[in-house]
Amino acid sequence: MPLPLDRNRLPWLILAIAMMLASAICGLLYMDAVGKISGWIGLPQYEGYVPRLQWYAGLWSVLAVLFPFLAALLLGFVRDTGPRQSQSDHPTILAETAVSQEWTLATAALKYLLRVAISGFASVTLMVVLILVVFTLEKLGVWAR
Repeated sequence: MPLPLDRNRLPWLILAIAMMLASAICGLLYMDAVGKISGWIGLPQYEGYVPRLQWYAGLWSVLAVLFPFLAALLLGFVRDTGPRQSQSDHPTILAETAVSQEWTLATAALKYLLRVAISGFASVTLMVVLILVVFTLEKLGVWAR
């Protein structure tokens, strides 16, 4: 049975979710900037705006990629570190060696990469949800551009 989330870990989870939402918003802002750039290139009245939009597109793309990595780091603080059963009653064949530390580092890296994949997937999912919400509000006439 999973243990309930400790109050000390709840802020880390909220921050991780906020990072994923920020990544989704930055991804949408990047797509908006790229769309404007592609539509405005060659139009003399918007010629001065294109370099600034290119700078913003670069900023939004870096932030959209960086935030899932930060969210994965924060999710590492959320993981359950509840009471573990002692394995002293089971005989161990191998003692602590450098190989076990290498496996520990590899396992930690793989766990982090899994959290990166999860937070990246959550960010993309939030992007799709935000797009669907805006489309639905536009169809209902609540949101007007």
